[in-house]
Amino acid sequence: MKNIPISAMIGLFFTALYFLAAIFAPLITPAPPEAQLYLTQSLAFPSPEHWFGIDSLGRDFYTRIVYGARVSLTVGISVAVLTSVIGLFIGLIAGYLRWADGILMRVMDGLMAIPSIL
Repeated sequence: MKNIPISAMIGLFFTALYFLAAIFAPLITPAPPEAQLYLTQSLAFPSPEHWFGIDSLGRDFYTRIVYGARVSLTVGISVAVLTSVIGLFIGLIAGYLRWADGILMRVMDGLMAIPSIL
């Protein structure tokens, strides 16, 4: 741990905090994310009871954001795994089949020729 930069440790801390918040969401939030328990307080400003305020339908913003972390992590991890599997498969094909390597390289050259701003 001696050679790890402090910025990497800070990033690891916040990532771990994000994962823990997503895992323990039912324990750290006041209500289910879809519950409209605060209709009389709709559009309320942040307070000690509702850290991020209340939306127009009486739902707690903090609860919805913490539960949203679950969806974000699921999408992020599944995309990373899926692209790794697809990249591995394409790399294996290009490594074993010489003629496929040429075709794949021309396809990649064509994709990289298109500006990303489009």
